[in-house]
Amino acid sequence: MKFVHARLHEKDKLSAFLKKKISDLETDKRELVGVFGKTGAGKSSLINAIIEEKNLLPSGSVSACTSVMIKVEANMQGSNYEADIEFITPEEWKDELWSSHQFLGDNEDCEMDVDNDYHDISEKFSALYGEEWKGKSSEDLMDGKYFREIPEFLQGRRKILSCESAKELSARCVKYTRSDSKQGNDKDVKKWYWPLVKCVTVRVPNNDFLQHVTLVDLPGNGDRNKSRDKMWKQIVENCSTVWIVTEINRVIAEKEAWEILESASSYIGNGGECRQILFICTKSDHIEDSDDHSAAQRRDLIVKRNMQVKDEVRKEFSRLHKIKVSKLKKTNTTTLFNVKIVFK
Repeated sequence: MKFVHARLHEKDKLSAFLKKKISDLETDKRELVGVFGKTGAGKSSLINAIIEEKNLLPSGSVSACTSVMIKVEANMQGSNYEADIEFITPEEWKDELWSSHQFLGDNEDCEMDVDNDYHDISEKFSALYGEEWKGKSSEDLMDGKYFREIPEFLQGRRKILSCESAKELSARCVKYTRSDSKQGNDKDVKKWYWPLVKCVTVRVPNNDFLQHVTLVDLPGNGDRNKSRDKMWKQIVENCSTVWIVTEINRVIAEKEAWEILESASSYIGNGGECRQILFICTKSDHIEDSDDHSAAQRRDLIVKRNMQVKDEVRKEFSRLHKIKVSKLKKTNTTTLFNVKIVFK
């Protein structure tokens, strides 16, 4: 392109057009990959494995789950692992406090283990305020004493964490990204700030794969906070690839994976950037009662089950009336906006 550009001496419209297009090639354009899936499906482990960073995103906890949007990309400016934490605005949090108090006031007889909305509100407030939120007004809960560790939130700024190792960054990020249904399990975390976080961008140094790719771990749409919900929709529209992650032994029964497929399709179907969807079945190497088999027999069992699951997924695709499905001839791949079934 430099050779072509050097020969464009004319000042006509075609030369100007070509110069502009060549100039655009110098801009760093990143492929955006949206990663969807239910808690426990193995999204974090999948991302860690792909970027070859075992300790970057926390995984394996039954009671904890990723609660905010996490972008994973390359650190092109330094050699440290960094986390860029973007908060919702104080005004948005105040509005959320007010609307939640209105809901609680109208539903005083709700029990936490019965009403899902009450449970969500209680979990969110307890994460940030402990038990102090009960009986206090929205104005009381906006007191600066609750945000001393994160002055950036009240100042409308981002918080930047920088560490020498992925493990250290993961430990420092956990209070901003993870919710724990059993509050207090992590003795090192006194307060959980994830209710205030809109998005966390994690930057990894010296990673060739991430130089032109950004992975976005999406906890799901329909968040009560309008700011996060709006960002979710914008991200999906701009994703060039969508990964839907589900455990292989639950791929058909797991309704959430299919709901995500339909929901994502509704955002990318009309003029979106998406070129392909990957239906990723994790834990495909987990075979029950495999200790009595040789390595070759175990491999045969895995391949056999993979093919059976692929056929079942194809049949399930054919039942989707809202989404146009096509099949590639003489292959074991089903396509939907170029949909592929992958085993991990």
